[in-house]
Amino acid sequence: MKVITTHNNPDFDGFACCVGMKKLHPDFEIIISGVPMQNLKEYLRLYEDVFPYLTSEEIAKVEEGIEELIIVDTPGLERIGDEIKRKLKPDAKITIVDHHPDIRNDEHSEISVGNTTYSFTKIIRQTGAAASIVTKMMKELGIKPNKMEATLLGIGIYEDTGNLLFSSTTLDDIDAIRYLFEHGLEVEIVAEYVKFDLTIDQKLLLQNLLQNTHTHIIDNHVITIAYAETEKFIGGLSAVVAKYWYAQEPETLIVVVRMGKKVFIVGRTKSPDVDIRGLVSEFGGGGHRQAASATLSMVAVEEVIHKVLSLLPKYISSGLKAKDIMSSPVRTALAFETIEQVNKIMEVTGHNGIPIVEGDRLVGIVTKKTIEKAINHGLGKRPVKSVMTSKLITAKTDTPVSTLKKLMIEHDVGRIPILDENNILVGIVTRSDIIRASQKQLVQMSQEQEPSFNFKNITEIIYERLDRRIINLLRLIGVYGNEMKMPVYVVGGFVRDLLLNIPNYDIDIVVEGNGIEFAKYAAKQLNAIVVPYEKFYTATLVFKDGFKIDVATARTEYYEKPGDLPQVDVSTIKKDLYRRDFTINAMAIKLNPNEFGVLYDFFNCQKDLEEGIIRILHNLSFIEDPTRMIRAVRFETRYNFKIEEHTLEILKRNLEANYLERVSGARIRQEIEKILEEKQPLVAVRRLAELGILKHIFPKTYYTPTMDEKLERIFRFLPLIKQRYQNISDFYAISTVLLEFYDKETLEFMRNRYGYPKKFIESLKFTENMMLPLKSMVESKLAFSDIYKVLGKGNPYIFIHLSAYLDDDGQQYLIRYIDAILSTKLEKVTGKYVMEKFNLKSGPLINEILEKLYAMKLDNPSLDEVSTVEKIFEETQNKIKQAEVSENTNR
Repeated sequence: MKVITTHNNPDFDGFACCVGMKKLHPDFEIIISGVPMQNLKEYLRLYEDVFPYLTSEEIAKVEEGIEELIIVDTPGLERIGDEIKRKLKPDAKITIVDHHPDIRNDEHSEISVGNTTYSFTKIIRQTGAAASIVTKMMKELGIKPNKMEATLLGIGIYEDTGNLLFSSTTLDDIDAIRYLFEHGLEVEIVAEYVKFDLTIDQKLLLQNLLQNTHTHIIDNHVITIAYAETEKFIGGLSAVVAKYWYAQEPETLIVVVRMGKKVFIVGRTKSPDVDIRGLVSEFGGGGHRQAASATLSMVAVEEVIHKVLSLLPKYISSGLKAKDIMSSPVRTALAFETIEQVNKIMEVTGHNGIPIVEGDRLVGIVTKKTIEKAINHGLGKRPVKSVMTSKLITAKTDTPVSTLKKLMIEHDVGRIPILDENNILVGIVTRSDIIRASQKQLVQMSQEQEPSFNFKNITEIIYERLDRRIINLLRLIGVYGNEMKMPVYVVGGFVRDLLLNIPNYDIDIVVEGNGIEFAKYAAKQLNAIVVPYEKFYTATLVFKDGFKIDVATARTEYYEKPGDLPQVDVSTIKKDLYRRDFTINAMAIKLNPNEFGVLYDFFNCQKDLEEGIIRILHNLSFIEDPTRMIRAVRFETRYNFKIEEHTLEILKRNLEANYLERVSGARIRQEIEKILEEKQPLVAVRRLAELGILKHIFPKTYYTPTMDEKLERIFRFLPLIKQRYQNISDFYAISTVLLEFYDKETLEFMRNRYGYPKKFIESLKFTENMMLPLKSMVESKLAFSDIYKVLGKGNPYIFIHLSAYLDDDGQQYLIRYIDAILSTKLEKVTGKYVMEKFNLKSGPLINEILEKLYAMKLDNPSLDEVSTVEKIFEETQNKIKQAEVSENTNR
């Protein structure tokens, strides 16, 4: 291999240098290690197809070693990925390109890694950005970057030089920017990704703008108008507008600000259909079509906004339509074709998504990622229809490109089928088509991109609904994240219940970085104990009062085969959330101080939460973890939600394919036990039966109205029995009915699968055989002594089983019996007393006498034990004598 790399967790400068060096060395591969910086991560979500790269995890699977290595934006091997170091051949040729002054020494040097010494060739220049060095090399060799390459290199330079304002900026940096401008550098895109800080006055102005924001729909375009007023002049309005633009990502933004007697208008747009320059020219201003400004004197802000709204329709054009940019004809696959066949089509055509048709009707779409997952799970022979997405987002041939952009963002799709007036498939638009059509007005819309409207700050909700201690703890965790240079989030059920205003102190923290190292650092600061779990990259913080917090590394889980426990890879917060069970559990709140309280919602989770919908995140979710079928019912009944139609369809399909049977009994039992802890467990059990899930857990159980009545009685009885016995298992309790009348062989299978104790199965069969006489005795309210002769002291699960056959009156009498056997004790008469009193040897007779005495005391708690035991002994002796006489007579 020949490799170009940069430091771990690369920024724009490092990654841009990699792209520039690949332009110089086309036969090299770019490899990055760790998690890219946040703004680079966002950039790559859109452009990873334009600037392909490999990760260190991917090259770990490659057998070849690295024979040539180019390292950029770092002075040596210390900060590059460990996998790259491991792959280096002993005679590898290494070149370093960097701008840091601490390594500007000899042209050649050596460094030892382990037992190997490597020789370096260094290209070191003192510039503000390493990208400036690479740009100069390209210029000297006559290598011309295209627009996207020039813009990427420009972002790297602007970011590392603080927009050319840092003291480290040199003429080489300025010359590089000029060269990149000559080759198409798009400064609007640079402004989207280069972050900067505002002054206090600018921050206050930004806050006012955010508070005074209104949205208008004009000719199907979303126009955002923000305004503010201040009596003093605040410089850098363009910087404030850029910050608003970057944070809120509106389609079209018009800012109107009065400072003293002057009113400033600043406009920006991502839409090729909106002419901002034309609009502000009406106010005597100028600029570019997508960004322009104007200054007015002695006018009211309201008057300016009114005029802007009235003029805007004049400067909005219809623009490009779907028919102008779509690919046609469309390569499709038939619904009955196998997953393997569709995979071959994708490999031949290079398509990452293919529409699925049945007859002449479009019925779904499938992505390369889904196909590969299905094949990994051994589903290659199944029809592609079984894994396709049938919830289609389509458009007509005359749909504007701007509308297609919105559809892609709002529905998180990377391709949209185009239909004609007869609803016949005539084309398809991909994100690449949108990029080419939009040119300078690029929007982030890849499958890995979050819809910006789903990101909002919920600090107010946090302060309203959480205890002060929890808020302070979350803020401290965010501070520690900054100190460790790691993005930190609280995720999952805690976020879900916070939005639902339900108390939940089960806190799960996810870190984009090393979760275990973060946990150790936080534990030290918080005086807590840390318990690490190296295999899963997780740890638990345990406080002195017993309070716990779980900390995890942002990770991707994959399954070797359906039903297995997941394998784990380090990942990003987006992918970490994507691995979760349902959308309502796939949200995160950022805790780092600069973004504290920002809700991260990549999959329209808030919408599902508001509408009460349980939805899986991808079509293979139930195959990867079939216990999610049970979990879906738990959440559905807990919140009174509904399983979404497409999710329900997939659940039933995978249930019929017996995926639940592939899961260990321990995991299924664990999920059922969680359901039984809910407030309405019987409602959930009924739903499990309705969906057929219960039949796959208890294969010889038939859920009839009679069984439902039995379970209803058990759930009424359980609180009473739990007051009298400890550690009652609800799972065992309902199993007394669900396992009724099973044959011996199946019962043994169930015992092994779900871990029932042997004694439980024995008591189950006893009660089953004696149920009718026991039921009759309790309902007839026979004396406790008579019931005791049949039932004895029993055990709680015998009583629970019996309660399933009793009405309320019968259950109350059974409880009185249970109270009697729990409270009744022989206080004066013992086995030793009987032996000494009546000169008897140890044997069955002693136990028989004591049992009769105990049974009589059940009926009469004030019984005189001494006198009664004498009568029992006398009666016993008379019976023995009568038996002997009878035996002699028979002889």
